[in-house]
Amino acid sequence: MATQTTSKPTSQPDPPLISPPTTSTGQTAPSPARMEDTALVLRALVGDLAAFDELVRRYRGAVLAVAQGVTGSFDRAQDVTQDAFLLAFRKLAQLDDPARFSSWLYAITRHRAQRFSRRESRSEPTDADILDTYLLEQSHEIAPNPLDEIIRQVEHLSVRGAFGKLPEEHQIILRLYYYEEWPVKRIAEFLSLPTTTVKWRLHEGRQRLKRSLSGALEVQEDE
Repeated sequence: MATQTTSKPTSQPDPPLISPPTTSTGQTAPSPARMEDTALVLRALVGDLAAFDELVRRYRGAVLAVAQGVTGSFDRAQDVTQDAFLLAFRKLAQLDDPARFSSWLYAITRHRAQRFSRRESRSEPTDADILDTYLLEQSHEIAPNPLDEIIRQVEHLSVRGAFGKLPEEHQIILRLYYYEEWPVKRIAEFLSLPTTTVKWRLHEGRQRLKRSLSGALEVQEDE
């Protein structure tokens, strides 16, 4: 008579404590790095700090460029950058159209940079509130990036000096185009400008920078 064998049930792994986010169809949602800005804004609105960190990563260089153009100082620009992102997170619910996040962030940055410059002239201290402190502790992107300082230090002095003499509107566009490697269309959306204006300022900025650098080289040769 054949002997029947009973198979032991295979043990199943314990389910994860926190399930990955899923879409309405039950599929795993894409990582923040692969999402559009609009989706990231909506995720951030419900408290997803990873989504907001991705927005900070995408726009940190642009915000820093705008802040430096307004304040004229890299160190002050870093403070403004941090302040602008903290304010953007707090005011995110006031953004009517998530698709306009970039231009909304630009407006916040310019306003904070101008206020910071006036505040610096009066030497008024500021204190971080509880939410700001929490965000700085939890976010991996808002705090100053040491790489920014390294890049600043290795820039050639003559180029940096010539760049600093350009009008603010030319500085910002050149930084976004060459440092951040943004296309003209994205720069136009961020600055709320027609693409023709961006192209003209980019051309004019190049010409001004070239003339300024040529003058600096002639001075060095005379010395």
